[in-house]
Amino acid sequence: MVFSGAGNHLRMRFHLQLFPPKFSAWVIVLLVLLLPAVLTAYVLHSLTWLVVVPFGIIVLALFIAALPAKRKVTPEQFADELESHLLGTEGPWDWDDTTSVVIADARLEEVRSRLGPNLDSLSHEKDKDELRAIIAALRRGELPDVTVSPGNMSLFRWRK
Repeated sequence: MVFSGAGNHLRMRFHLQLFPPKFSAWVIVLLVLLLPAVLTAYVLHSLTWLVVVPFGIIVLALFIAALPAKRKVTPEQFADELESHLLGTEGPWDWDDTTSVVIADARLEEVRSRLGPNLDSLSHEKDKDELRAIIAALRRGELPDVTVSPGNMSLFRWRK
């Protein structure tokens, strides 16, 4: 129990005794790196494995992370992702995934790569209108030709 007081008011609160904290991320990372290393070093009777195994796990993780992973998404699904951003109903990382993960379809990838920073916050009505136009064209099955103007990286010209 922890007692805290401000002036004449004393409050009693329960702290960590009732609800122990969950494993934090760094504890899990340490377990993933060190548990296999300790077991390997014990079985093979060599302390060298305490360094080699964590290093190997890190190299393997970096190698897997560097592999090119492309999302397979249809124009309708991409329009849904854009619309959820427009409506503000996306999850905490959805817009980041939409704008930063490469799409397998080259035409949709061109659209994704040209989504300008002005569409991140949608602070102006013209940005919302631009996103609405992109969504409508994708729903009609029209894929945009992206034209780059000097002042605006996300100006679209549509074709059928």
